[in-house]
Amino acid sequence: MVIQLYVWGPAFGLPSIDAECIAAIAYLAQTTSKADYQLIQSSPSAVPTNHLPALHDPSTRTWVSGYTSILRQLQSHPPPSFHDATFPPPTPTIQADSKAYTTFLSTNATPLIALYLYVSSANWAASTRPAYSKILPMPLPWTEPAQLRQAMSARAEHLGMSSLDTDVETEKEEQEAAAARRAGWISIPASLTRGPKNVGEVMAPEEKRRIRLEGLARDVLDVIGEVEWAKLTMGARCAVLGWVSLMIVDEGVPRRWLAEVTRGKYPGLVEFVEDFGRETFGVGPRGWERLPWVEEGTEVQGFNLSLSQRLGHGVMYEVPWIGEVWRRWWAGRRRREVLEYKGIKQAPSLDSLVFAGLGISALTMGAAIWYWRTLPRFGASIQRWERPILTMGGLGAAGAFLSSVFDEL
Repeated sequence: MVIQLYVWGPAFGLPSIDAECIAAIAYLAQTTSKADYQLIQSSPSAVPTNHLPALHDPSTRTWVSGYTSILRQLQSHPPPSFHDATFPPPTPTIQADSKAYTTFLSTNATPLIALYLYVSSANWAASTRPAYSKILPMPLPWTEPAQLRQAMSARAEHLGMSSLDTDVETEKEEQEAAAARRAGWISIPASLTRGPKNVGEVMAPEEKRRIRLEGLARDVLDVIGEVEWAKLTMGARCAVLGWVSLMIVDEGVPRRWLAEVTRGKYPGLVEFVEDFGRETFGVGPRGWERLPWVEEGTEVQGFNLSLSQRLGHGVMYEVPWIGEVWRRWWAGRRRREVLEYKGIKQAPSLDSLVFAGLGISALTMGAAIWYWRTLPRFGASIQRWERPILTMGGLGAAGAFLSSVFDEL
């Protein structure tokens, strides 16, 4: 039976906009015949794991998310044509090194990509955000990209470079100005209090912090740039392909600091990734298009969610307080769906009972408001009562017969 890999769609000339998805696509392309798998462009809200890449194996009725988990699933339950293309067979030392470097990439390269394509307001507005608008069907671009940017920004928060997000800086300045006005201070335009701007003031946030950004990039690239990736396992090679492919994206990106550092200082790493990409996907700028892509259906193996439901989930996620409860309830619901899909019944969670109670309360309140609006206004001097008009429709079959006779007359 054909396995299905759900991934984020293509962007920047790559088979996916996500590093893990690129790696998973490459691993299947290297190890499995096209007849035994399908690639489906999707988004996290469509799959029960709520994370991409997600592998669905109909033969075992399982869903697995994340690159390393997908590798373990394929190796423990391989498709008929599966063969690990690593040659010669890896020794225990090579296997341990491959696992360590793959983990290093996921932990340390992901925050760099987050800074580069998501936290940076210039790059987000000019390239990343429009890419998601092309990938996602309407109306999902209204909700999912903002949630993803928030999640990716959290991955890079420990690096202390949130000031690359000029939207946050502008919002902070507006809040400070509003607080000053409420306190009674007179707001003086900056143009009247400052002289000519110096070089530092006219530089973009990325340009001001270029030295720090390059230092963060070198901390990661110094490690992966010295690795002999060709001698490691196929899983490790596909991992470096996925992460570094996004690190060297420069077309249409206004602030190219990460691509410039990677291409300029680590040409051997870039050459390996580009050569391995051609080997995996074929010659040509979009060789990955020849892989077995299929259209996403309206039903994902028993998990039927319409676009409106996925949009509703995104809207609820943004509601203060309720959004956090909704997120937990949604994750629990998807887990129960996976277990029930495998024949394991689960009792409703506490969050489900909370939302059921809120729903009943909302319906009760709506009915009470409707009934109250039908009552006469309090204090009205005249209360009117109108006798209902008797029609032949109330006489049953005889009334219907007489109505038809009078209509003909």
